Amino acid sequence: MERAITSISLFKSQKVSAGSSGISDPIDLRDISKRGEFGVYYKTAVAGGVATCGSAKLSFLGCNVYDGTYISPTNGTFGTIGDSGSEGFVSITPPVMPFMKIEVAIGTSGTALVSASLHVR
Repeated sequence: MERAITSISLFKSQKVSAGSSGISDPIDLRDISKRGEFGVYYKTAVAGGVATCGSAKLSFLGCNVYDGTYISPTNGTFGTIGDSGSEGFVSITPPVMPFMKIEVAIGTSGTALVSASLHVR
């Protein structure tokens, strides 16, 4: 019996410093993506007592082997979040690939507290 949705935690209240990135562990898509429908829940918030968190860019990276070099495909960015932070869901359409990582790149405004999860059907 096929499960309706598979959920994978990407970031759990991870602090990402201004001007840097957080990258999830590799996700093996070979057995979880039956229908090829992907969604990402995300939340960014202020961290470290600053007035704003850095703007965030959400992207997916792909690779043909688990421990290889992950690259951003054309149109790999699927979301941008302003300095005040945000919470929401977004559908993504990655190209067919066996392994994927999700990256959150924070701008230079401040450190962000990031939570995210991938949902696949």
